Amino acid sequence: MEVVVALESVSKFLNKKPIVVRMNLSIPRGALFGLLGPNGAGKTTTLNLMTGRLKPTSGKVTVLGLDPWKERVPLFRKIGFLAQNPTQHADKSTLRFLVYMSRLRGYSREEAYRLSRDAMERLGLSPLEQNIVGKLSGGEKQRLGFANALIGDPELLILDEPTASLDPKGRVYVMDLITRLAKEQNQTIIISSHILPEIQRMTNYVAIMSSGRVLVTGNVRDLIRNVYDENYILETDKPKLFVDQLINNGFEVTLDQDLLKVSANGNIRRLWSEVIQIAHEKNFLIKSFHPEHDPLESVFLKLVSAPTLEDAQNGEISQDE
Repeated sequence: MEVVVALESVSKFLNKKPIVVRMNLSIPRGALFGLLGPNGAGKTTTLNLMTGRLKPTSGKVTVLGLDPWKERVPLFRKIGFLAQNPTQHADKSTLRFLVYMSRLRGYSREEAYRLSRDAMERLGLSPLEQNIVGKLSGGEKQRLGFANALIGDPELLILDEPTASLDPKGRVYVMDLITRLAKEQNQTIIISSHILPEIQRMTNYVAIMSSGRVLVTGNVRDLIRNVYDENYILETDKPKLFVDQLINNGFEVTLDQDLLKVSANGNIRRLWSEVIQIAHEKNFLIKSFHPEHDPLESVFLKLVSAPTLEDAQNGEISQDE
């Protein structure tokens, strides 16, 4: 599988503080790749290293066969980048801003207008063509930054918190657009976010970061295979009676507003079988029965809560069946 982005033992220090530490990362062509981690994990710094906005303190970064720091100009036209807080010309109209950015990429005036209007249409910005950038709302500025990243259908899209400042409708629209771009145009897309459900909805590969380090990376399906949550949420028509039966069978149970949280105590199979058996024998109705966290969230929580990198990389992230 062709690799379009590679980081080899990359570290970045800012004011002698380690922001990215000995990072190794490979992103294959056509991937919808999620960079997931809590705020302060080093995600934005990693993206800035990929785009040549920062020079690595040590290690090697390669993007589309180029060194982003040394070959920013030829790389500029091959990638689209949405910064977390994009800088835009406040005194220009939205169309003039995009035309200006298109011209910087080397497009003719005619091409720049065509590509800019096409990008605005895709982001629902056409009615705002003559609006002044400085007077746009936060969500409109975010969409304008995304439109700028889409100009010319670049080989690689790098998006730092692409749904930030968007209302719920805008978030859904942008997430659907990202997945459609990856599917229809075979673009490689890298998305940074601290919002796990959005990463899970948009991506098929993921790297989980914490404290400047990549803790795990891979295909989402592979990462969550054989991962089970320790706690399950049970909704029933007779919650108090069900609690008593589960406690009598040796389970740890808490009751919160008629919802039961049941601990598997390391034995998922026993929990599944005995909950069903008790419901059948006592004629309890099970309205819902599901893990407290979904599998990727369980992996994420186990890794980022580990006290050391060695614990995160060596610790078990699945329960014994």
